[in-house]
Amino acid sequence: MTLNEYAQFLLSSPNLEDKLYSPNKMPEDVLWLNFVPKDRPERSSKIIFSDKKSKMPRVEHLNSEENRILSLHHFANHELMAVEIFAWAILKFQNAPSSVRKSLYKTILEEQKHLKLYLNSIREWGMDLGDRPLNYIFWKQTPNMQSLQKFFAIMALSFEGANLDFSMIYQKAFEKFGDQKRADIMQIVHDDEIRHVKRGVKVVFSDGISEDQQWEKYLDLLTHPFTPRRAKGFLYFPELRTKAGLSTEFAEALGAYTDEYDGTTNARIVKNVFGMGAG
Repeated sequence: MTLNEYAQFLLSSPNLEDKLYSPNKMPEDVLWLNFVPKDRPERSSKIIFSDKKSKMPRVEHLNSEENRILSLHHFANHELMAVEIFAWAILKFQNAPSSVRKSLYKTILEEQKHLKLYLNSIREWGMDLGDRPLNYIFWKQTPNMQSLQKFFAIMALSFEGANLDFSMIYQKAFEKFGDQKRADIMQIVHDDEIRHVKRGVKVVFSDGISEDQQWEKYLDLLTHPFTPRRAKGFLYFPELRTKAGLSTEFAEALGAYTDEYDGTTNARIVKNVFGMGAG
């Protein structure tokens, strides 16, 4: 099985268990020039995409184990989408440097690890993926990810960048409510997300952009209505961006970015009840 065949397998199989398959070693990278991947992955009826809303429990309600499980179900969906969309990127960007294609493969393996951790936890409780509607937020962005840099600007610097905040918030929240086992899962995810954002930084700013120009370059790669609000959680930790290889100027600009979605109730609760804050 070549790298492209593996990526195609992840996208074309409708079965969840197939999407968790990991080769024993890095597949040989045999390119398929001019290949055009499908714009949606195959999924069984159990895990099919839905336009129905499935709200995340509010942070102050995570004292309930059911609500912690519902949160993990939400995160598991994101991990499954990530497995699929990084496979899509392998197929889409055949001319990407071999180091980048290798990093896409490594990211898939790490997303599969996260997905397995989430699945094991929710299944132990009695829920399975697809018991609640599954959104397709990542896949809605494929029209805006038609270049390698745009792909990484949206997936790594934005969605995975936001998860730097969310994974820390939920790790602390689970810990606060005495659920150390699930807090440990969030810590594993958090540590890997640092690496994922770093991989994105290398690609997005591979053309010699100076640190004080990173923010403007990032903005140039986004297409409205997608905005930098997608790149941070409802509570923002700028030090996580510099830890992931972004410049101080970028971290400050992202922190200063505002739109109509800022100042949420969740942010106030985390600050006031849990004693957490950016710093």
